[in-house]
Amino acid sequence: MTATTTKLRVLIVDDNRDGADALGLVVEALGHQVHVTYGGSQALDVATAFRPDLMLLDLAMPDMDGFHLVEQFRQRPAFTRTRIVAVTGHADEGHRTTAMKAGFDAILGKPVALQEIEDVLTGVKLVPARRSPKARGKPGTPETQSRLPVGEARRIRNGRESKALTLAESQAAMCEGILAFQEEFMGLRSEQLHAYFIKDILVVRIYGTLTLAERQLGKSLLPERGRDLIKHTRKQLVELARPMLESLVHEVTGVKVRSMHHDISTVSGEEMIVFTLVGSPRFE
Repeated sequence: MTATTTKLRVLIVDDNRDGADALGLVVEALGHQVHVTYGGSQALDVATAFRPDLMLLDLAMPDMDGFHLVEQFRQRPAFTRTRIVAVTGHADEGHRTTAMKAGFDAILGKPVALQEIEDVLTGVKLVPARRSPKARGKPGTPETQSRLPVGEARRIRNGRESKALTLAESQAAMCEGILAFQEEFMGLRSEQLHAYFIKDILVVRIYGTLTLAERQLGKSLLPERGRDLIKHTRKQLVELARPMLESLVHEVTGVKVRSMHHDISTVSGEEMIVFTLVGSPRFE
């Protein structure tokens, strides 16, 4: 298995967890950055945050099938040039024709051969990342790791006529708040963490957060079972903490949370929490 020279951001969407995780491991082994999500409805928020160069979508999913999902993506300007490939057990001519009409660039039949995966990855042309004019050149972009205690952020807001924080202050306060949550609730603390806003979406990316116990768990069980157990445990912990996290977001942004999605790579330890807000925050 040889790694390719260009590192791509690849989003895998499949309700079959074992199959999705296995495909993710293969793509990661080929040298690319991967996020896996297990439902079509969640994929819209995740893709907006992750900005993939390539999406590998299952066709048959219960909440939102791949046909509907690709149509949703193709209606959004940010994804018009993103390569989207169907990965399906229904690779007959009828499904292929329907998939191409819906907006897919290619169709791969399950089980997917390694050479097919490599061919798809090699054929992807990178799309330059789009950045908001307001965010360009300012501190607090995803590369920034500034931190601002939430209590201090509250004091700053109360001292302003607008009662609002700047974009950089809001992102810094989210970073500090998530770090405090990790330490108190989960018994760990990440040194690499970024928070940023995309309209009414808040993305928190946490790097390298697998605990030693989780790494040992992954080694002691069958790989598929270990990864699934780690994901399940982390998701349960984050779900238990949902009221605390939603309160933190509301405190920092002044906007309530509509939905929350969590994902973690059990290979790299990268973790992502995506908050969809009821409206776009107002910044100073």
